[in-house]
Amino acid sequence: MVVTANGMAFSSALERAEFAAADSTQEFGNFFLSRFLDLRISYDEVAQTCTVALPYAPHLCNPQGSMHGGIIATVLDVSMGHLCEHFLSTAMTLEMQVRYFRPLKGDGRCIGTVLRAGRRIVHLESRLFDEDDRLVAFAVGSWHRLDALQ
Repeated sequence: MVVTANGMAFSSALERAEFAAADSTQEFGNFFLSRFLDLRISYDEVAQTCTVALPYAPHLCNPQGSMHGGIIATVLDVSMGHLCEHFLSTAMTLEMQVRYFRPLKGDGRCIGTVLRAGRRIVHLESRLFDEDDRLVAFAVGSWHRLDALQ
């Protein structure tokens, strides 16, 4: 098996994990999970959205060959967290609800948007689409702004 990431080839998921773990950086856009999952995070300043690209990888799949629901939930969470941090402030997830509509058997793309930006609590949503722009999963979440704790 060849696992590719950022133009690099790994012969196994273990090599990919070792590569991700070799860097101790823990910052937005560059932390272990984003390196291991090979996430690509971008922002639309006009629409105020965060897009997270999730490349398909067999080692992230369930026995049926589709992306594991836990991986999908993680990427939905990442898109909302990065959205909040980029446009408002660093925040932490208070709660998140996920709905799954179809299996993801290829690359995915999450788009996070702000529903309501309160001074302390932010309500967000994220939608995951497959390569054919079909809705795969949907999440809503409430986040606590850390700047409100000061």
